[in-house]
Amino acid sequence: MKNKKIAKKILLIALFGGFAFSLSAQINKDVEVTRNYDPAVMDAQKIWYEPTTVADSSNVRDGFSYSIFPKSSPGNFGLSPISSAKIIDNGNDTPGLGYIRAGVGYQISPLLDFYISNKNTENVLVGFYANHRSFFGKTKLKGELLTEKVKSNFMNNDLGIFSKFFLDGSTVTLNVDYSRRDLYLYGFDPDRSFIITGDPINPIQKVDDKRAMNLFNGNLLWKSDRDAGEVFYSFGASYQLFNARDKNSDVKGETMKENALALSGLLGAELDDEVQSVSIAARAAFYNRNKPLDTAGNNILLSAVPSWNYNDDYLSVKLGAQYLLDNYNEKTKHRIYPAVAVSYKIHDYFTPAIEIKGETEVNNFRKLALENNYITFGNSYIYHDIEFKNTNHKIIGVFSIKGDIEAFSYSVFASYSKLEHLPLFINTQAIRDYNRFYTEYAKGNKTSLGAELSYTDDYFSLYAKAVYNKYSLKAERVINLYWDVDDDTTIKHAWHKPTFEGNLNVRYKISDELILTADMRTMLKRYAYNNANAADRKLKDVFDIGLGAEYLVTNQFSTFFNLSNILNQKYDIYSRYQVPGFIVSAGVTYRF
Repeated sequence: MKNKKIAKKILLIALFGGFAFSLSAQINKDVEVTRNYDPAVMDAQKIWYEPTTVADSSNVRDGFSYSIFPKSSPGNFGLSPISSAKIIDNGNDTPGLGYIRAGVGYQISPLLDFYISNKNTENVLVGFYANHRSFFGKTKLKGELLTEKVKSNFMNNDLGIFSKFFLDGSTVTLNVDYSRRDLYLYGFDPDRSFIITGDPINPIQKVDDKRAMNLFNGNLLWKSDRDAGEVFYSFGASYQLFNARDKNSDVKGETMKENALALSGLLGAELDDEVQSVSIAARAAFYNRNKPLDTAGNNILLSAVPSWNYNDDYLSVKLGAQYLLDNYNEKTKHRIYPAVAVSYKIHDYFTPAIEIKGETEVNNFRKLALENNYITFGNSYIYHDIEFKNTNHKIIGVFSIKGDIEAFSYSVFASYSKLEHLPLFINTQAIRDYNRFYTEYAKGNKTSLGAELSYTDDYFSLYAKAVYNKYSLKAERVINLYWDVDDDTTIKHAWHKPTFEGNLNVRYKISDELILTADMRTMLKRYAYNNANAADRKLKDVFDIGLGAEYLVTNQFSTFFNLSNILNQKYDIYSRYQVPGFIVSAGVTYRF
């Protein structure tokens, strides 16, 4: 019965993603949840994260955030959290083997999803998924002098195998997946092209530059069941191969490659009173890049986190420290971070907590290229080397309050981070490659205030999150057209990072046959730096609203309809990369 419920949740969560197509979906990010001890391999679909099996929340990882609402799904499978078109909750019907979903949107934006897994068994869950997202159309780029329509096609294809084996006292998880992303580098400034060439018909930057990126990912995790005994453990391995290549009419770009291997583990034991435990988490990560991309080639990270933990019904305490070795370009840095967390449950609806720690945020090629699809690598007329400095959060302090009030859950937090080597994306200086970005690293501090709220019942659910960020940064190196200068120049803005960002998702079940959804994403006060004229540019505020509906025709067959970006906003993902605006999409889902 328990496995039947788990399998049903897997299917429902996989189907829950739906599709409301918009280029704005490219900037959505999943949240990595901070936990004390919950070792888990990455979801099969979440291939953009660091190749790591998380043995402890203070381990090295891509980034940090604070959330009480985990995004992962049971069974290590979940579709990307794209908004609208939620699947119908089909009562207590027994789930089938899988589903297939197909649809299309305005300006030709087809989608196709396929998912299949074995029926419930006591010992194993095995499945396969594949999905396709693409957009074939043009986006209008506006300037003060000219307006140009440019080809902004892109295509994402993903497929993978996932499995979970339930052993006596432990669980083994194995995921293997592959993803390919094809896109056009379409963001240029029509005015700048006209001013330089004097030719509005043939601007020098309007070239059909194409980019292809491939990622192969494999993860293995063996962990003990939490109630299996006094000793608990987790051992994992992960491998990624990432490559990227540009093609255009002028330059035949080289293929840039990066291999990444991570090994991690956690070993701990409960003490006699069963409320105390001791543990040590360790991780080794190795990154190797080919010479056209990085002459240094290798980056090695080693970390170890011993800790003592106390957990009873009210008080939770973690006391530990993290040792980190960061080796890159024949330079080795040793760091020691605190790993301290205390929370006290005054009531179910009021639990204050404080956490003090440090972190190293990995900035490898895969992460930078997939965070900003338009960075430059290796074929610019004026070439900026990509530097792979890892962001060092020297100290992070977090105070939070969370609680549950019947169907409501909430969390509020305030955090402070002192950091160095924070990557910021800036347009290149080259006229021909103006639609590419390189990274400038900054140092300073970041202060954040945030809140989350969730409500769920049988017919209505709501999730809301809002975060305010304040940066105080200085440049670690100022790059201009002819030379590099070490400087402590104050950076006016954290380029492309919003001062305020928020999300709102609502789902209302009108009847057993009809569900309506609404979602909104907002980002305020974002700025971009233009290296060509040494000026900052305020990006348009984002109020991206989507509406969706799904109607259950039979127990196996449903239809969905979505309206995305209904305000028809033409905001930038990154500087000059505008989204196409209002999009309508529709499709069908069949479960078998």
